[in-house]
Amino acid sequence: MGWKCDEAADQAMKQEAYDQSILLHEKFLNRHPSNGLALYHLGYTYGQIEEHEKEISSYEKAISLGYKNSGIFFNLGMAYGETNRVKASIDVFKRGIETDPENPDIHFGLALAYQRASSYNLAETEFLKTIELKPDSLDARFYLGLQYADRGDNEKAREQAMKIMEIDKDNSFAQEIMNRIK
Repeated sequence: MGWKCDEAADQAMKQEAYDQSILLHEKFLNRHPSNGLALYHLGYTYGQIEEHEKEISSYEKAISLGYKNSGIFFNLGMAYGETNRVKASIDVFKRGIETDPENPDIHFGLALAYQRASSYNLAETEFLKTIELKPDSLDARFYLGLQYADRGDNEKAREQAMKIMEIDKDNSFAQEIMNRIK
């Protein structure tokens, strides 16, 4: 299905004029209530102003209308995480992986959700999958390194810190991991 959104609404979103973007997306949706792309963009805009319940509602409506891509599942999973709905977050990230199994962002989001659920072995698996798909993922290496340091696996934590420095020698993540080891 070909989705098209209102150009002025999208332009306002890109310019971070979020109130205007919301107004224009809602006006467009009054005329085209089954436009999943517009609902996705509206949800994204709500997320930018931390209106997570409205963000979630918009994403869920878009998905129910058939708008399904890795971006919407990632954003919905993160929004659920922001509202401490960890199980829902995990479930949505898994749906995102079904949609796009090679998307490193979805695996990273799932890893964060597993960490939040204290499922550290599952989180480790997903961080490693993220790194496999995107070796220069500083965020995945950072959170994995912290997880290793917290469980006392200093060698693996140090390895992640060293990889971070290889990618970006001035990045503060590596030092934070090393501080956690000490």
